[in-house]
Amino acid sequence: MKASYEVVSVAHSESWSFFTRHQQSSLPFNWHYHPEYELSLVLNAKGQRYIGDHIAAVHGHDLVLTGPNLPHTWAVSALNEQAKIEVRVIWFTHEWLAQLCQVCPECTPLLQAFAQAQHGLLYSAATLAQVQPLMEDMLNASMMNRLVLLFKVLQLLAQDTPTPLSAATFSSPTPPRSELRLNRVTQYLVDHYDQPLDLARLAQLANLSANSLCRSFKQHTRMTLSDYLSQLRIARACEALIEGQDAISVIAYRVGYTHLTHFNRQFKRIKQLSPSEFRARFNRESDKT
Repeated sequence: MKASYEVVSVAHSESWSFFTRHQQSSLPFNWHYHPEYELSLVLNAKGQRYIGDHIAAVHGHDLVLTGPNLPHTWAVSALNEQAKIEVRVIWFTHEWLAQLCQVCPECTPLLQAFAQAQHGLLYSAATLAQVQPLMEDMLNASMMNRLVLLFKVLQLLAQDTPTPLSAATFSSPTPPRSELRLNRVTQYLVDHYDQPLDLARLAQLANLSANSLCRSFKQHTRMTLSDYLSQLRIARACEALIEGQDAISVIAYRVGYTHLTHFNRQFKRIKQLSPSEFRARFNRESDKT
């Protein structure tokens, strides 16, 4: 199932967009993407959250930032008749954020804080509690005051340590000099994820011994080379399961697994669902629309 492209409307007199939904009984499955960052505050909801290849249960409140072109949706219903779903959404572009940092260098930490938004970021309950009243105040604020409130929201997000949701692929588009060698390794893995792990080739790319590369890679990524490769392969498999109807065995072979049993075991370990359960959950929700 391919994600649909969503056009985000921004008023001519504003540089970003704010959207709200009131008293919803449910939010249907709407698998989509757009080039804007999206900060979604979902209140009084129970169901499932889908961000990239991430699926998780939602019960209560949710605060998530999705990066540009990351497919996402919520498929949720109201907690009860007295607590209907409320939604508050903020959209802004990377260009807007970059230009803001050029004009106001004080905002540069925002770029660093949102660097992993391409994977989706789930914020803590404490940050949600602070952000919620600010987004509520946006409802009736003037354009200038709404912008001030946005800066406060972004500052709170930057102070949190959010949880990445979708499988990691690449650490940063503009890495520090000290990480360039490891980024050559990760880029090679991204480009050749369907091939067997070639430790000698990776060590050559990093200009390190094999043992030094393994130690350095785990120190910087908190996972082994083989675990990182598994994450890449399963992420690509999730893409194929979502967007097409190829047999699971075909997908497993295409992403680099020669044994279906091994693929199924790795998929279940990483996603806590079997490949067939993962596909069925997406198809079940899309069929409701």
